[in-house]
Amino acid sequence: MRGRRYPTHPVPGVGAIVVGSQGVLLARRDKDPGQGLWSIPGGGVELGETQETTVTREVREETGVNCEVIEFVNTVDLITQDSAGNVEFHFILNHYLARALTENTRPEYKDGEVGWFHPDDLPSDIADQRIVELVLSVRDKILHLMTND
Repeated sequence: MRGRRYPTHPVPGVGAIVVGSQGVLLARRDKDPGQGLWSIPGGGVELGETQETTVTREVREETGVNCEVIEFVNTVDLITQDSAGNVEFHFILNHYLARALTENTRPEYKDGEVGWFHPDDLPSDIADQRIVELVLSVRDKILHLMTND
């Protein structure tokens, strides 16, 4: 694969709305798009890997949390263009709701940050407003998982 920046074709990926007793798991992004901003964990699907396997692997790598996928939530296109109008990034992201099996966190990189947030009190510096909308679209399920695990 050529790379994720200025790709020759859309890159398939996943995002995880991981729920634990304290809320939704978020991590600060270490690269663009959205570097330095809070986002749900996720990443690119590797060759031969199922999407559910990608969810659990990416969540564990980025946050140190083990999880299990509960259900598919939605699909979105994340397309960003540079100042010249060229497609800089194009991801097709499938989002999943997942239950945390462990809740101790460990950031993927040295200066990284990982945290649990109540769905009604998400940080203001989220990478994309669509993430807030995504979380709120399954708010009732999140609250149920928070109180029934």
